[in-house]
Amino acid sequence: MPQNQPDHWSDIVFGSIPIQKLIRREKTGFTCRRSGFSRLDARLKLIIVAVAVICNVAFPDYRLSLLLLLSAWGVMAVSGIPVRHAIWFILAPLWAALPVVLGFSVSLGITPLFTAGRLTIYQEGLAQGVAALLRVLVDTGWGGVLILTTPFTDIITALRRLRAPSLVVEVMGFMYRYLFLLWEEFNAMRTAARARGGLFGWFREWRTTGAIIAQVFMRAYDRGERIRQAMQARGSA
Repeated sequence: MPQNQPDHWSDIVFGSIPIQKLIRREKTGFTCRRSGFSRLDARLKLIIVAVAVICNVAFPDYRLSLLLLLSAWGVMAVSGIPVRHAIWFILAPLWAALPVVLGFSVSLGITPLFTAGRLTIYQEGLAQGVAALLRVLVDTGWGGVLILTTPFTDIITALRRLRAPSLVVEVMGFMYRYLFLLWEEFNAMRTAARARGGLFGWFREWRTTGAIIAQVFMRAYDRGERIRQAMQARGSA
């Protein structure tokens, strides 16, 4: 495609000024950290991450999962990923995975490790729970490797070049585009609530934030319906 001709995909999905500024900042930030995994082509990154995830799922061995997890963390370190960014891909899945570990530990197995009141932790269940936790951490870790070393626009382009289903690619592009609009609306509503004293006290803050999130979801649904109607009117859907 000629350099002076705008890309049709960018015109559709990234056509507004705010998202263009965001993309420029994103690419500038990634350019300043061109080391390690960041230097690879986005298509090669996608293949490597896909192979790691498939191996993690297809071969449920805690030793393989541990090796893949350490590899993901090592790639992040070599690529110069800030620790405060990488740590989210470690902490974020824990809140959902730890209850699974506890559930496995108390419901599976015959060899008790210790008992706390009526709660008994079994060795076999704990082993299965830890193995499941490792697999979750591996998937999120390699996902973090891809996201933290590759601009999202490059991921979209790589998916298209790898012949990924066009519907999946388009949905991902629209999600990326409108995520920031919804975040701006959330921040604006939260700022207005703070100005009116709606965030005074933790109970009121949680209650107000929940109401704001519900309102944002309603606006997202309405926006999606308007976009669908506009695309249908133009013969795009």
